[in-house]
Amino acid sequence: MTTKQVAVFLDRDGTIIEDVHYPKDPNQIVLIPHAVEGLKLMREKGYLIFVISNQSGVGRGIISDEEFKSVHEKFCQLIKAAQVEVEGFGYCLHHPDDRCFCRKPQIELIPKTFNGQPILWSESFTVGDKLSDLELADNIGAQGCLVLSGKGRKTQQDLLNAKRSHQYPIFSDLLSMAKSLPVQA
Repeated sequence: MTTKQVAVFLDRDGTIIEDVHYPKDPNQIVLIPHAVEGLKLMREKGYLIFVISNQSGVGRGIISDEEFKSVHEKFCQLIKAAQVEVEGFGYCLHHPDDRCFCRKPQIELIPKTFNGQPILWSESFTVGDKLSDLELADNIGAQGCLVLSGKGRKTQQDLLNAKRSHQYPIFSDLLSMAKSLPVQA
């Protein structure tokens, strides 16, 4: 029997952890309040969890490879200590001018399958605090959700100022977003 697989593709900085602007010191890595509860609720409701994040500080030469790895390891330690299972991580380390295909809102980092089964993008969600997180959803046919943590309030204002016709649901944090998700069969 094939199980329907749906996912939540989450931004990292400003969505799960506090945005410290080009994180290079693992001691700066702190989970946003209610992020863990939100992640756990997503899992309980039957969603796969993937972290997809632009980390251009590496491509810009602001963050070394070693600093990036130590921050990622600290992030993984925090998530593991909170007993949250994450299926995968996708990081774009390129400079924005590199015109790569992995920098959000491009879709190269988004998995099409997990454990040999397709992920139904059309029933999945992207969550983040920046326009690129929302546009990623548009590009894969998923539902984009804005959280007001990190740069979310600025993004919300930018969307209002631009009078964009597409409306994205807006949530105070990951927990409120997770509460809105339908339970998967």
